[in-house]
Amino acid sequence: MAETEEQTRRGWLKAMPYLLLAAYIVVPLALIPAAGSSAPAAMIAFLFGTAGLVSLIDATLFRPTYSIPLLCGVGFWLAKVLYLNEGTFVYGIGCVVIAGLCSWLGGVIGGRVSAGAKK
Repeated sequence: MAETEEQTRRGWLKAMPYLLLAAYIVVPLALIPAAGSSAPAAMIAFLFGTAGLVSLIDATLFRPTYSIPLLCGVGFWLAKVLYLNEGTFVYGIGCVVIAGLCSWLGGVIGGRVSAGAKK
């Protein structure tokens, strides 16, 4: 592929952003009642884990982008509006930061981003 050609998402990678938003909207609906008294810890693990895992997979198999971390922020905001209390907005910042770091790490793993060392 020439360097000027823009790489496009293909196959199931094309659905990755939509699956991310759907997970942030639908999973808490089942997770909160199922987790019972440990629902706060389960939600935090789900929110951060989803942000990290999806961005790592996307960046490794496609390329690192700002879209997945930003969609993590949007997905968290939607989950907060639907299920969480007002004080949890700070976790959204953590989701975006974790997604950004995992996106960078996925780019390094996939060979699309330099780890910072000069060759």
